[in-house]
Amino acid sequence: MSTIGGAFSETELLQFRVKAAELLFDDRIKQQFVPQYDVLKAVQHVQTANINAAFSRRKEYDVEIMWENFCDIEAAACSDSCTIGGNKSSTNAETKTLACFKEVGFSMSEQDFIDNEFEMNVAKALIKADKELVENFAQYAVAQLETFKGTNALTTGKGTVAGGETTIPAAYWNASLFAYISRVGIMNKFTNPILLSGSNLYEAYALARANAANANGKGDFEMFGTMPLYFDLFNIDTVNTPDLKTYMLSMGSLAMASKAFNPDVPERTFEHVRYTMPSNFFPALKYDVWYNNECEDSASRRVKHNWTIRLTADIYNNPAGCDLTNTGVLSFKCS
Repeated sequence: MSTIGGAFSETELLQFRVKAAELLFDDRIKQQFVPQYDVLKAVQHVQTANINAAFSRRKEYDVEIMWENFCDIEAAACSDSCTIGGNKSSTNAETKTLACFKEVGFSMSEQDFIDNEFEMNVAKALIKADKELVENFAQYAVAQLETFKGTNALTTGKGTVAGGETTIPAAYWNASLFAYISRVGIMNKFTNPILLSGSNLYEAYALARANAANANGKGDFEMFGTMPLYFDLFNIDTVNTPDLKTYMLSMGSLAMASKAFNPDVPERTFEHVRYTMPSNFFPALKYDVWYNNECEDSASRRVKHNWTIRLTADIYNNPAGCDLTNTGVLSFKCS
């Protein structure tokens, strides 16, 4: 265990993480600081890849995504030849670089609080930093979905397909749309697909859920139950403004990777203290934290405390396989 000089001890630095978690039990705190990130829950739902778990924390590294390819094994006409066998399967890999996504820095000065009713509230500042990073990553996830979207193989029915976009008239966005959505999943050969939506379908779903106990309302709610459904009312519509979008995701189509390089226990270096902190909101993300302090007021020798919290993470689309237009991600727009 290291010995840390300065205004905060090793134990106190770790206690700020505990205090931040405890603050989230306060309902008023939640309204101010809890982020909107349901899109990340949907990405986590469809992730099946296990991305490079074993590597040194002190090295930058690339993510390697590996898969088997059986595209060349096909049915052919019967042959009179004695030759047995045919085309081989193959293995392929793609390498992606995992780099810093974003970071948040903040400082607190003892001088600012010397005549203030409030004390320095580092725990709240950590919660706000956590919120900012999670929400920014959630918005990035939506942008990635736009990059990953493939081509809808179902060109008939309620949707009009143009490139990577399937446009559906506003009048169709209700429980009955799931009959068409089910066809889309089948024709695109999606495995256990889910829907991820902004405001599209939200009110129809809320009404169907409320009317589920009624004899004439049960059918609508059952239609919504034919496919797992996630709503992110903030990030999807915000990123795609003015379009209202919904995505279909195939199981295994996406992978999310996060990496922290600092040790779990605070470690003293020449200029600062470094350690890691898991997200209080989305534990799949883990942050690198750096702390130092400095003399800010020469007369009183009061101290200024500085933090930087960094997220190193990314979201990847698994290889398309034999059909390069089938990425496992489809985009639907309300017109």
